[in-house]
Amino acid sequence: MKKRWSLWLVLSMLFVFLMSATVLAAEQSITIYNCVITGQEVTVVSVGPVAQSDTGEYYLFELKPYELGVGSRTDYCASALAAELTQFTTPLNFNKADSKLYSRFVVTALRGGVFVPVSQEMYITNPEAVATKNTNYPIKSKKGLTADWRYVSELKDLGAGYASYELDVSRFFVGGGTNYTYNGKNYSFNSSVVAEYDIVCKSFADTGANVVMVIKNSYNPATADLILPEAREPGKNCYALNVNEPAPAEKIEALMSFLANRYSGSNGTIHSWIIGNEVNNNSPWHYMGNVDAETFAAQYAKEVRLCYNAIKSQNAGARVFINIDQRWTHTDSNPLAYAGRQIVDSFAQNISSSGNIDWGLSIHPHPVPLFNCRFWNIPREYAALKLVTHEDNSKMVNPSNVDVITNHMTQDFLLSPSGAVRHILISEMGFTSYNPQIPTDQNIQAAAMVYAYKLTASNPFIEGVIIHRQIDHASEVVNDGMAVGIMTDTGVPKVAYNVFKYMDTANTSYSDAMLPYIGASSWADLGVN
Repeated sequence: MKKRWSLWLVLSMLFVFLMSATVLAAEQSITIYNCVITGQEVTVVSVGPVAQSDTGEYYLFELKPYELGVGSRTDYCASALAAELTQFTTPLNFNKADSKLYSRFVVTALRGGVFVPVSQEMYITNPEAVATKNTNYPIKSKKGLTADWRYVSELKDLGAGYASYELDVSRFFVGGGTNYTYNGKNYSFNSSVVAEYDIVCKSFADTGANVVMVIKNSYNPATADLILPEAREPGKNCYALNVNEPAPAEKIEALMSFLANRYSGSNGTIHSWIIGNEVNNNSPWHYMGNVDAETFAAQYAKEVRLCYNAIKSQNAGARVFINIDQRWTHTDSNPLAYAGRQIVDSFAQNISSSGNIDWGLSIHPHPVPLFNCRFWNIPREYAALKLVTHEDNSKMVNPSNVDVITNHMTQDFLLSPSGAVRHILISEMGFTSYNPQIPTDQNIQAAAMVYAYKLTASNPFIEGVIIHRQIDHASEVVNDGMAVGIMTDTGVPKVAYNVFKYMDTANTSYSDAMLPYIGASSWADLGVN
């Protein structure tokens, strides 16, 4: 198609004027306006006043995720006459040894024999352009569960629209048997683990649920290379993915590509991918070492970007989410537990400055404190701290004030590339039927669950509400004093089972029976339907 460059030039120069504040250094006088896959090539368009170059040309360099900059390199991948509007093209080489799918690009000028960057760095923003699959995103119901594959048949009976599960990347690299060739290299993933996820994904998908997979990385001396060198310290729950070194980054690219390809069809489809769990809690939930919040967010952006490109280049219909816990602006004695709002904002700015992509946000608006099943009645000692409000600076977010996050996400700098509010998912929200500190029982648990669901599902920006969890988990009972399943650990339904089953149907009897435990005579009195 013939490009109407005169119109592009006017729009691009306007863009440069508006975005001049994003220039990263005094020497970077032009802006990469576009970096996209077009056919089998990468097209990069730069705009701005012509920068001085000894040859009168600009030179485009490709930087791998683990490369810090051009340095003394001379192996540019494309060149063009220096102009106010410059277009470069370079082969994508998708799924070849010299693939540029995960690379970022920078425009340089030759000065005194040195290639000097004159633009910001930008990644490819449309990896889905090379995907051979584009699965639909099922919307059966907003309600979902942290699921247990042993009770998969219950999911259909319950009408669950989402089934959430976890995947530990380290497990795939212990042993082999399932071979996969990617970017010119051969990999072998643990066949038993692959077979396990074949069963899990297909079983969940066959119920009609939107399968949500939480990507984690555990400590194992045999797979320690998958962890950042400065974070290879045993004892944390989960670890950040090592995208800073060539071999581990390539292994992660290959695995995520393999998973997205395999679980986009006959083996079941993973529709929603969450990269990390409660990442604003660096230690112990996404350990990256002793770093500040801004450094953490920048590194997490690199990690998510790599996973995003791997997933979207296989299945254009998949969605990729980041995840935070209920601490919105609150920080505590743990110096490596950051405010969720700070991480979201900094992450977004890092992504946007280097090529905006369609990431989504998943949140965990648990009660405050966690074991306070009656979330609408915060204990006096916590209430005095004014932790939960409807202001943007609310310290915590629980089921009653998720509007704090959704309102925040309507700001311009947080919008998706299309200008829409990003996909927002409640990927974990739990209520306990047992706790040694604050009395509760199965009726109170069920009442809390349905009330929380009605509050959050009515928010137009919340696409799904995943109740944590399908069955009680022994470690949570022992370590946290919480039994949050709608079934016991032996699969016996609790009161919450039928409340969950019918809470989004015309049969309101089970939900209505919970009103006395909340202290209300009707849902209208509580401001919900």
